[in-house]
Order: sequence, then C-alpha cells, then structure tokens
Amino acid sequence: MVIARKRSLQHVYVLATVLLFLVHIKPSLHFNHGCIEREKQALLRMKDDLIDDYDVLSSWGREEDKRDCCKWRGIACSNITGHVIEIDLTYEKPLRGKISHSLLELRHLTYLNLSGNDYGGTQFPADNNGSFSKLRYLYLNSANFSGTISSLLANLSSLQSLDLSHNNFHDLANTDWLFGLSSLSHLRLDGNHLVRPSDWLSIVNKLPHLETLSLFSCFSGDVIPLTISPINSSSSLTALDLSDNNLVIPSVYPWLSNISRYIEELALSSNLLQSSTLAEIGNMISLQWLDLSNTRIAGPIPKSFGNMSDLHLLDLSDNHLSVPFPDLIQNLSGCTEKSLEVFILIGNQLTGSLPDLTRFSSLKALYLTNNRLNGTIEKSIGCLSKLENLGLGWNSLKGVVSEDHFSNLSNLKELVLSGNSLIWNVSLDWVPPFRLETIGLQSCNLGPHFPKWLRSQKNNWLDISDSGISDSIPSWFWDLSIARHLNISYNNLSGTVPYISFNLHSSYYLCVDISSNRFHGPLPLSSKTETIDSRFIYLDLSKNLFSGVIPDPLIPMKNLVFFSLAGNNLIGKIPPSIGSFPKLETLNLGNNVLSGPLPLSLRNCTRLRFIDLSGNILSGNVPTWIGESLNSLQYLSLQSNQFYGSIPSQLCQLKHVQILDLSVNNINGIIPYCLNNLSAMADGNSTTTIDHEYVILKNSSMLDHYIDAALVLWKGQNHVLDKNLGRFRIIDLSSNKIGGEIPREISSLSQINQLNLSNNKLIGAIPEEIGYLKTMESLDLSHNQLSGTIPASMADLNFLSTLNLSYNNLSGRIPSSTQLLGFSASSFSNNLALCGLPLQQKCPGDDSQVSQPKLDGRYNHEDKHEFWKWFYVGTGLGFIVGFWGVSSTLLLKRPCRHAFFQLLDKLGDCVYVRTAVYKRRLQQKFRS
Repeated sequence: MVIARKRSLQHVYVLATVLLFLVHIKPSLHFNHGCIEREKQALLRMKDDLIDDYDVLSSWGREEDKRDCCKWRGIACSNITGHVIEIDLTYEKPLRGKISHSLLELRHLTYLNLSGNDYGGTQFPADNNGSFSKLRYLYLNSANFSGTISSLLANLSSLQSLDLSHNNFHDLANTDWLFGLSSLSHLRLDGNHLVRPSDWLSIVNKLPHLETLSLFSCFSGDVIPLTISPINSSSSLTALDLSDNNLVIPSVYPWLSNISRYIEELALSSNLLQSSTLAEIGNMISLQWLDLSNTRIAGPIPKSFGNMSDLHLLDLSDNHLSVPFPDLIQNLSGCTEKSLEVFILIGNQLTGSLPDLTRFSSLKALYLTNNRLNGTIEKSIGCLSKLENLGLGWNSLKGVVSEDHFSNLSNLKELVLSGNSLIWNVSLDWVPPFRLETIGLQSCNLGPHFPKWLRSQKNNWLDISDSGISDSIPSWFWDLSIARHLNISYNNLSGTVPYISFNLHSSYYLCVDISSNRFHGPLPLSSKTETIDSRFIYLDLSKNLFSGVIPDPLIPMKNLVFFSLAGNNLIGKIPPSIGSFPKLETLNLGNNVLSGPLPLSLRNCTRLRFIDLSGNILSGNVPTWIGESLNSLQYLSLQSNQFYGSIPSQLCQLKHVQILDLSVNNINGIIPYCLNNLSAMADGNSTTTIDHEYVILKNSSMLDHYIDAALVLWKGQNHVLDKNLGRFRIIDLSSNKIGGEIPREISSLSQINQLNLSNNKLIGAIPEEIGYLKTMESLDLSHNQLSGTIPASMADLNFLSTLNLSYNNLSGRIPSSTQLLGFSASSFSNNLALCGLPLQQKCPGDDSQVSQPKLDGRYNHEDKHEFWKWFYVGTGLGFIVGFWGVSSTLLLKRPCRHAFFQLLDKLGDCVYVRTAVYKRRLQQKFRS
C-alpha cells in the first residue's frame, strides 16, 4: 500500500510538472496568428518609400490575403513572440528609393540585409534610442548609402557581423567608432575611404573576437610602417584582405608572427610585395587561401611554399614571373601538391611547355591564360579527374586536341583554349564525358563542320569565333539555353537566325556576337521576344546578309550598352524605339541602305559615346540635338549620306568628340567659327582606345569591357582602327558644298592629327595660324577656291606627312622649307599662279643666269666656243704656275724641303696611331 501511495504521488507530481511546463510554453503551442500590427504598418511605410521596378515586393500589401507580414517575401518572425526579427531585401532585381525611418520601429531585429539595392545616396536612418540593440548581423554593402552611420554603430554591442562595403559613408575614416563593437567577429569595409593603415591594422588587438577583416581598396598608397605591434597570440583573426590598396609592404610577417600558424586566408593583391616577404609567407603553414596577384613578384616561388599542407587556392596572376613553368611548380612539390585545388597564374610571362601535372591530384582549377607557353597539350592532362576549370588561352600552344585529352575529365565545367594554334580533332558524333558551362575556343580550328558535341553542353558562356567553321547552323543550336555570352563571329556560318531565346533566369546580362558571317533573312529582333526583358547588354549582328527593315518596336533592352547592325542590307527608316535604350554607349548602323531623317528619340540616349551611321542614304538636316543632348560623344560619323543644310553650331558643344566625320554629304553653309570649343581636339591627355566598361552581373561590381572599332580614312587610305582609335583627332568635312573661309579659330585645336576640307567651295586665304597645329600629320584642302599665298607658318608642321593643296587658286612662292620641299609636285598642282619648288614653274627673279645673244632664236655657237677656249687656256696656265711655284721652292730651299717632309712624316704617324687605337677598340667590343 505504501509503495502504491508513493507511486500515486509521483504520478501526481509528474502531471503537475507537465501542466506547469505546458502553461509556460503556451505561446509557442498556441502559435501566433500573424505578425504584430504595428510592425506590419512599419513595413508597409518602408515599401511606400521604395521603387519596386520588378514587383519583387508583390507579397507585401494591405489586402486581406496579405495580412500576415511574417509570410511576406524577405521577412522572418519569431515563432514565440511574433516580432519581426529578420529582413532580407537582397534580390536579383534591385530596389530603388530610400529607407524609411519606420525601420527603427522594428526593435527586435537581429538580422538586416539591404545589400545590392540603390538607395540613391540617401542617409541611413539615425538611431538615437537603441532601436537596433538586438542586431547581430548588418549587411549594407553596395547599397549607395551616404551620410553618417558611426553613431548608430557605436551602440551595437551585440553585433557579430558587419558589411558596409562600397558605400559613401563620410564618418568611417578613423577607428574610434569600432571599439564599442565588442562582439564583432566579421568586418568588411571594402571600397570606403579610410586613413592611417597602421591604425586599422592595430584594431585586431582591440577586437578580441575578430576573425575576418576585409579592407579591400580602402587606402591610397600609404606605406605600412614596420613598427606595427605584433598581434596578440590570443587573437581570433583567421582571414585578412588588404587587396587593391597600392601599399608598399616590406613585411607583414612580424605583425602576424604570433598567429601565423592560425591564418587561413590572406589576400595582398594589388600591392607592392618584396621578395623577402614572399619567403616569410611560405612559413604560414595553415594557409588555405593565398592571393598574391598583381604584387610585382618576379619569382621563383620559394621552396617553403611546398610545406603548406592545407593550401587550397594560390593566386599569382598578373605578376612578372618569367621562369619556365616546369621549374616554377617544382618548388610546390611536397605537401602543397597534394592539397592544391585552385592554381591561378594568368597574365605572367611563363615559358616552356605544359608538364605532366598528374601529381597535383587534388587540382580542380588551373588557369595559365595569357602567358608564353609553347609546345603541345599532353594527353596526361586527362588524368586530373577532379579538374573543373582549365584555362590555357592566349599562349603559343599548338598541335592536336583529341577525345583522349578529355576521356577522364567528367567534372570539367570550364574549358578555355582560345588564342592558340590548336586543331580540334574529334569524331562528328562524339559525346563528351563532361557538361561544360564555359567554352572558349576562339581561333582554334574546329571546322569545317559545325561541332555537334555542343548540343550536350550547358553553354552558359560560349565563344567559338574565328574557328574555321563553314557550315549552316543546325536548328537545335538556337534552342540552347545561353545564359551569359555567345560569340560565333568571324566564321562562315549561314542560314537564318530565329528569334533568339535565352536562359531568362540567369542573373548575368547577355552578350551576343554573331557578326561577320553569312546569316540572311530578317533581323531576329521582333518585339514578340519581349520576355527577354532587359538582359541584353551587348548585341552585334553586323557584317552579315540580313535584309528588310529594323523592326519597330525593338526588343525592350533597357540595359543595352553596345548595338551594331552595320554592314547588312537593311532598308527603311531607323525606328523611333531605338531611343528607348537609355544606357546605350555604342550605336553602329553603318553601311546599310537606311533612309529618312534621324529619329528625334535618339536624343534620349545621352550616354552615347560612339555613333557610326556612315554609308547609308539618310537625309535631312544634321540635327541640332546631337550637340545639345549627346555631349558624351567621342566618335561621330555621318559620312556618305544625303544630309543637307548647314553644320549646326550646336555641334561645337561636343567637348569630348575626337573624330568628327560629316564628309560626302550635301551640306552647305559655312564652317562654324566655334569649332575651337571642341576641347578634346586640344587635349593631349587620352588613352589609345575608346573603350567601355559595363556590369555583367546584376547587383554586383563584376565588370567586362569592349573596345570600339571604326573604318577611318587616314592619309588617303582606309584603315580599321580599334586599339589605336582613341589616339586620333580628326575632322573630315570633305566632299560637301561648304563655302566661306576657313575659320582662324580652328588653329586652337592643337592636338588635331588630320584635317580634311577638300572638295568644297571654300574661299579666301589659308589662315596664317595654321602653323599652330603642331601635331598635324595629314592636311587636305584640295579642290576648293582658296586664294592667296601659302602661309610660311606651314613650315613649322614638323609631323606633316600628307599634304594636298591642289586645285585651288593659290599664288606666290611655295615657302622654301625642308618640310614642304619633301612633298611631290602633285601636292601643289593646278594652282596656276603658284611657283617655286617642287613645281617646275619658276618664280620671278629665280633665273639668275646671264642672258646670251641669240641668233635665229638660238645661242651664238661661235661665242660659246670662244668662251670654252679661253677657259681651258686659263686652267692650264694656272696649273703650271702653281705646280712649279711649289716644286721649285722645295728643290732650291733645304729648310722648306725638310719642314715639308717632316710634316708628311707626322701626318703619317698620326694616321697610323689613330687607326691602331680604333682597331683595338673594335676588337675589344666584339670580344665583349
């Protein structure tokens, strides 16, 4: 009975305990029935201040079916209290606008991520009441905030991870605000302007929990002093990024010495690293990730690098390594060759052949692009069964690549062999063991048949340009889901191109280049493909056989930067929808049969830097809005069209234009006197290219670039210029009906290289000030009605190599300078009153020869004979008197004879000595 009573009491006690526990956890069992109303309204006010171009916040609303904000996209609530504890507004398609102060009402936030959006340079809400005291994770990177934020951060004692990279905050330069963040373990301030690098490196000792410190691109070339105190041995630091600061780093090892065995990630790229530092880094045996790219290392790699048993990534790209590649990897033998997974040596000067790499058994990525490797690719490369990325492009490799090279590379995802002299030799029905996402085979010989094996690949990035393919494109190719980049240019491909469909779910922008082939039919640009949205950023359909009109409306391409339809058979007008590309920088529609005036909507493309509309039958006045709205232009060609009217003075507002070509039109009027406002023509500070950078990954700073190319008439011959296009300064107004005088103001364009005003109706004199154009290399003023003399100042044009002043009414003497006398007579021909060399027509006063009496229109031959008779008699008498006068003196006077022969002896000795010395020096030079 006692035992039974005790068991009964135990049961009652257990039951009571369970009841008390259930009461205590009642909220969690009961669950919340939606978010707290006050916090919901705060979120809705936040939404009201945001511009949601892509409707990513469509789940946020006041409707009945959206009343629970805990179910909204990017929101997470506590299961116990219902408070909003997490906000994540990082999406592939960014938001714009500003962040409302209502954010401060969400006082229970532990996680806030606003990265990758565009808040328009606005201020982050100031917190004076500790609203974010529970915040542990704050990510604001690449969000375009400005103003101040340190006062808010100083109170976040619970904060563990902070990323403020790539903003414009004004108060982060000093370190004072950091020391209240006692729990901080991860800190990223990339791209902010900081001062005193030594202070920032010392914060590691004052933040004991700091594990990651990233200060990428924060300083401006200060020298890191050697007096930095070593890091405390109790420090938690395992990852350090000081890249892209242009710092002179004599040594970081003394600073890291106490924790060198714990450092796992070290990035020092784009700084100046000394060779002694390289050897010290080799002693950090715990390193897993080491980036020493662009640090001016000249090699070789220290043998200590072979002791890093955990090293997974080694980046030595963009350095000055000029050793043979087999010798370089010899010092990685040992522990490192077993652990190394990613090896990057892009952009060095490595020589030699590609050795057997099979001992690097863990290798997943090998990048040797842009070096000087030669020889063949050995089949042993196929033994690296874990290999995922192989980049051997832009070397001097040659030979055959066959199926055997890839037999064991089932994990391969990236293959770049572009820029080598390789022959692709696989069977027509070959099915590779891999599924490549990135394929770069530019200039490799893949042809003549189109490679069918591409059908089995993912083809997110595909470049098979200039690869010797002469075939029609199979229909299945256009069904491939290209996500990023397609380049099949410079082949001999034929057929029609359907409306292109691509992978619409990629976060990358889309670059497509199918130029320089034989594609025909209508352009694949119908607005029916509007589902492509705005992913196109580079589109080149030039130099094909496309015909018909440019469809209107075009595909909506709001992010398009480069657009070329040049060199086809397109007719009709330029559609107004072309003005709906607000980010367009290059437009090339040259060499078609386009007609009509330029659409007014084109003035909306205010970022345009390159316009080529040459070789069409466009007409109308040269628009004034070109100068008013497109003032970023560097290249403008309307050459070979049917434009008429005068040159608008508004073109003088093109301060950046370097090449202005309005030739071969029906333009009349006069040359504007304001051309001296074209300041780029007077500016010698420029790059050799006209190039462009553009973002290729949404919500990131990942960039690519391209270089504009153009056909330029230079010194009378057509040249395709790309890498040198930016160095030219050219004005070409030739073959029009322009009258009036050459304005003297043109002499202000001191950096102009070529001026062509030929085949017009210009009158008046050549301005004397033309001699100020010191860099002029080509000047053509032919086929006008210019008069007066050639300015003497033209003799100062020392770089002038092409000159044509023919077919004018110039008069007087050609200035007698070495510069002008170097040109042929054709440069001055058909100026009837022009005289002097190099023309045969002599100027008055040039004939200084004494006139002779004439007989029957001829010189008197008897007088001529008498002259020569007395000439020969005088010469003979002079020789006799001179010879015997000297000889008799030497014969009759001993002192004179002795002195004469002593002089001869001395001259002989001098010649002998000088000859012997010179011979000796030559022998020494050749021996050395």
